Amino acid sequence: MDSRFVGRAGELAGLTARLEDALTGRSHVVLVAGEPGIGKTRLVAELARLAGARAVPVLWGGCTDEAGAPAYWPWRRILRAWLATTEPEEATARLREVGADLTPIAPELAALGTGGPAPASGPEQRFALFDAAARLLTGIAEDTGLVLALDDVQWADIPSLALLVHLAREATTARLLVAATCRAGEVAGDPARVEVLAALARLPGSARLELAGLAAPEVAAALADRLGAIPAPDVVDAVTRRTGGNPFFVGELSRMLAGGCADRARVPGAVRDVVGRRLARLPARCRELLEVAAVAGADLDLGLVAAVAGVPVEEALDGLRPAVDDGVLDRSAGAAGLRFAHDLLREALLGGLAPARRARLHRCLAEALEPGVDDPDVLAELARHALAALPVGDVAAAVRWARRAAEQAAARQAHEEAARLLVRAGEAGRGHLPAADRLELLVETARAQVLGHQVSAAIASCTAAADLARQLGDPAALGRAALVVQGVSEYAWMPVVRGWCEEALRDLPERDDPLRAQLLAQLAHAIIVGRADSLADTASEQALGMAERLDDPPSLVAALRARQLVRSGPDGVTERMGLGDRMLAVADRTGDLGVAMWGHLWRFDALLQLGRVGDAEREIDRLDPVVARLRQPLARMQQLRARAAIAYGRGAWERARRMNDEATAIAERGGHRGAAIIAQAFATLVTLETGEGEPLLEVPDVPEASLPGTELMRANAVRWHLERGRRAEALGRYATLPPPGDPRIPPFLALGLEAVRALVATELADAEAAEAAYRLLLPHADRHACGGAGAIASQGSMQLFLGVAATGCGRLNAAVRHLRAAVAVNDAAGLLPFAATARFRLAVALRARGRAGDAAEAVAAAVEADTAARRLGMAPLRARLAALAAASRDGGVLSRREAEIAELVGRGLTNRQIAAAAHISERTAEAHVQHILAKLGFSGRAQIAAWVARRAP
Repeated sequence: MDSRFVGRAGELAGLTARLEDALTGRSHVVLVAGEPGIGKTRLVAELARLAGARAVPVLWGGCTDEAGAPAYWPWRRILRAWLATTEPEEATARLREVGADLTPIAPELAALGTGGPAPASGPEQRFALFDAAARLLTGIAEDTGLVLALDDVQWADIPSLALLVHLAREATTARLLVAATCRAGEVAGDPARVEVLAALARLPGSARLELAGLAAPEVAAALADRLGAIPAPDVVDAVTRRTGGNPFFVGELSRMLAGGCADRARVPGAVRDVVGRRLARLPARCRELLEVAAVAGADLDLGLVAAVAGVPVEEALDGLRPAVDDGVLDRSAGAAGLRFAHDLLREALLGGLAPARRARLHRCLAEALEPGVDDPDVLAELARHALAALPVGDVAAAVRWARRAAEQAAARQAHEEAARLLVRAGEAGRGHLPAADRLELLVETARAQVLGHQVSAAIASCTAAADLARQLGDPAALGRAALVVQGVSEYAWMPVVRGWCEEALRDLPERDDPLRAQLLAQLAHAIIVGRADSLADTASEQALGMAERLDDPPSLVAALRARQLVRSGPDGVTERMGLGDRMLAVADRTGDLGVAMWGHLWRFDALLQLGRVGDAEREIDRLDPVVARLRQPLARMQQLRARAAIAYGRGAWERARRMNDEATAIAERGGHRGAAIIAQAFATLVTLETGEGEPLLEVPDVPEASLPGTELMRANAVRWHLERGRRAEALGRYATLPPPGDPRIPPFLALGLEAVRALVATELADAEAAEAAYRLLLPHADRHACGGAGAIASQGSMQLFLGVAATGCGRLNAAVRHLRAAVAVNDAAGLLPFAATARFRLAVALRARGRAGDAAEAVAAAVEADTAARRLGMAPLRARLAALAAASRDGGVLSRREAEIAELVGRGLTNRQIAAAAHISERTAEAHVQHILAKLGFSGRAQIAAWVARRAP
């Protein structure tokens, strides 16, 4: 008998209010969260009861923690429930209205004759699948309203969660309420699910309802309902304390009390003990059937349980009757057949099984399922049980079923599930499968991991495959391993993949072949990212020529990618525009959205470096629908980078930070180390302009720190120390930078490195380095300072950095000319932070030159720069401008840093307060004050304060 619904009155009222609002055409999604047994499902069941009283249909879709569950399982259960309660003619009509094939979610729909051929695999098809599902559900809700109950979404596969987010985003005006239950604690350790649920929470109409334990009066009411009488206060207090008000725990303890356990000290302290005692009361045959059911899954397939137990279905049902009577099994609202009343009951059963018996049961289940393997659901379950049966089961069969299930998952865009199954298959086959089979399985696994954006895992799989290929002496297999992860610049991995490419190319026949063409392209990529040299240019030319002769689209894509990277310096910008156009042409030919994404990104990089900022923004607008249709983490990360680069150039710092934070999360979740470091480097650039945050001063990993690609980060660390007045630290890092024009620097970083060198060399009075930077930058005066392969920031016209370099090497007339041009170009492009910086640098150059009229122009430029810096929140630039103004007033007696300290003394700050404000030690602050006193001939701090006040504007 069901217990009375106790407590949760406020929560139920809130859900009911949302249901009423949804029926007016404002959909809602509510995530009901809490620990196991807290009453999430019971609360939603009460909502379902109230919805039924209003004639609003309720469709249930429970999730499962079984690793082999097929993709979209909860949605399949919802569509099954709909079919079970809908006349076939009506269901057929609705599916025809949708006009799309939903059988990848629910194969049962094919029986209605509305499904077409199986859709091709790809992000575009996955989006279309989601859209069709959303249109079907909103159509069902149109007449009567609809409640969708998704139970235990902490176990939902990522595609199912993505479909939930899509529905919430697209069905905002549907007469729909979605109530999803979730064990929050189990989600917290899974970044992928945390991100999806966070995205769901940000959508309009979404809410989170966190359930806490019942209060003592509610526990008393629950105990009274079970015991038939109000228990003593000390009993209520003890149960409340020991259960934390968890309704399931309360219910289980109340069963023990009702069974005659008067001695409360004997009440088990752990729920597992309580469940064990409860199960022990059941007949032995019932417990045996429950063990089979527990291994089979949360929802009982009575036919399967009966087959494994070797009894007719009717006998199995009779044997389980005591468990139904005791509440171990129930018939949940909206669910067909029986299921465990609570997951902890099933977990207790599984925990009590000996490993050998559990494995044997999995083997029996696999054998019982094998005849129906052509059913997609059966295949997924068969793979799960076959793998779980090991080492008792058949290894070869387990690997075979896992690979087939992975192929099925990939066809449904569930790449994460496909990768997981293939990893399990590889683990099972180790020591059993031939080396050649294991090699191909590893390559297959790596490909699935790449599609699921599991970069570090894919690299590990490729490495294992390459080791096997070498052992087998198979250069073609080594080449295939080298090609799995493409377009990903992992610094530490580039030398490794370069070695694979060179070894495979050496041992393969020298003829036109797609594998050879793609290996040449990958070799060029590895060389240019790892440690640039002329071999990259040769390899990329050979790859492109061979791909063109073969007219092979995959080879052409790889060759174009390599050529774009090789020509990523400022002298290759025009060629890169053409390469982007060629990539888009290949995308038109093949329909490959991923190829189109790279074409747009290359054009964006080139346009930004050409200074065509508006055109670059419009290119991102063209990229946006491609990314939306791809629905891939890598595509989203690239889109965020491009948008952040523009936001940075415009001085929209907070927007740039938000987008960079999201890109960082994607990179870290995928183990994409290189992308994570690039995101940290971008954060450093924002910090340099705003003075807020902590910069990336050191490259975290030693192997990566030795590569030239990280030198730009080192150069920006010199800038940071100079901004903080740490000249000694700046000089130490400055000495480690490569010489100007070092050919080992990747071309996509060379322009940026020399631009930063111009800044720091001028600050450190290194006229020789400033002269070298000037000569290297001068041919590119009409370019903008940004990378040529994955531009992450737009720092405005190269004229700014030429002007700084010219100032540093004494070319003052040239400096003024360049800086005036920088102001004009940056203003026209809307890159206001760098227009402000150019005005400051112009004021410095004009003061140094000292011609007639220069002083007035310098003052005007400084005033405009300060106005812009204040509006944009550029604290470091404002500090420089204040020091420049102070130097003008004191005739240059004090250094810039001393002028800053004098200003702080004038504000009445103590040495300790000055140290905190200036980010220096208290002893250093004291030394600065003594130097100021000596230089100005004063004897006390009051005289400094008066001196500062006299010179205030």
